[in-house]
Amino acid sequence: MAEHTRPRGRLLDVLRNRPFLRLWLVQALSQTGQNMVNFAVLILVAGIVQQHQISQANTAVGIAVLSFSVPAILFAPVAGVVVERARKRTVLIVTNALRGLAVVGFVLIGDDWRALLALSTVYAITFISGTVGQFFGPALGAAIPEVVPAKDTVHANALFNLTFTASQLAGFAALGPLLIKLVGLDQVLVGIIGIFAICAVLSVTIPNRPPAARRSTEESPFRRIVHDVQEGVLVIVQTPVLLKAIGYLSLATASYLMVAVLGPEFISGVLGLPQQDFAFIIAPAGLGVLVGVLAVGRIAGRLGPERTIDWGVTAAGILLVLLGLLASIDRIFRPGATSVALATIVVAGMLAALLGVANAFILAPSQSLLQSASPPHVRARVYGAFFTVSNAVAFIPIIFAGALADLFGVAKVLVAIGAILAAAGLVQLLRLPKSGRS
Repeated sequence: MAEHTRPRGRLLDVLRNRPFLRLWLVQALSQTGQNMVNFAVLILVAGIVQQHQISQANTAVGIAVLSFSVPAILFAPVAGVVVERARKRTVLIVTNALRGLAVVGFVLIGDDWRALLALSTVYAITFISGTVGQFFGPALGAAIPEVVPAKDTVHANALFNLTFTASQLAGFAALGPLLIKLVGLDQVLVGIIGIFAICAVLSVTIPNRPPAARRSTEESPFRRIVHDVQEGVLVIVQTPVLLKAIGYLSLATASYLMVAVLGPEFISGVLGLPQQDFAFIIAPAGLGVLVGVLAVGRIAGRLGPERTIDWGVTAAGILLVLLGLLASIDRIFRPGATSVALATIVVAGMLAALLGVANAFILAPSQSLLQSASPPHVRARVYGAFFTVSNAVAFIPIIFAGALADLFGVAKVLVAIGAILAAAGLVQLLRLPKSGRS
């Protein structure tokens, strides 16, 4: 009980919370495994294309990307409704077990299968696995307040956001490619099956809280689902804080995805480095996220979650503008130079690190607002709506980032994104004192 009476939580308090620690392990392992699956799917499709000498290789890979992206838009709202009616522990167990079984399907695809059959099977399994995964996210997010005291939610969400980013880098950009190269695709897929099995077993140890009580009704299941989705959307629309949190989370996700898409071209076209040296930007950004995670709880405790988010968005916008202007600034001080200076490259890494800090200041408090401002009986539905909006917005950088960069140049696109973010943050900072929010 003494833990609940402290005015503000500490990161150490969260890590000492064993139910949360197990939930965090489930998140880390499961999301890393899922990102490894996504990379393995691309390798699997590329192998089929190469084996059968299919000329539409980019189309085949593009369909694979859509197969694990589209389910988020189609099923996240329904997933939130289902999660509200179920025990979060049960959802975590089932989703991990089913995704492990889906990976078994990839292993069973034979080299002697016809190209159309093999590709269709990969797409179908990926789509089904992606659909199952939509229930995992809302259950995970809604389970945090069930195992963490209110004073610790900012730190808990900071750790979850750090782990989410780390799992993407580890699963999709590091472990997946490295292990497939070292031991082969089938062996990695078998290992992923083991990861999901461990997550299912760990989920059994998470507290089993019953779902919120609901009124009995004679409506059909379909009408109840539609009604529950509408109720969740209505709660969001009538709660400005939720609208703000979802809007900022989606905007931040889209902006950082666009930066990720533009990163290789920024490295080569602006800084003059080989594209494989993208680590010069990614590594400092990851370090910045870690620093932000350690600091965000204290900052949010002093400024309040909303003001922390607004400062984070404003800072991120300014930093992106500076990144976009780096080459121009370098030319001002070094007219006639054919390449950027080493100091400019170092400054780019420093700006990337500060962007990581700003990212933590946006994501962790926004997640906390989603949880604290959502009534318990609709919390998972709010998360479902967030995942739908966030993933729909995320298609913007995937579709338009490259085209915009080809038309206007990477630097101009970064400046434009930064200006939009900075303006949005400044508007909110100017409005907060008038509204009386802290």
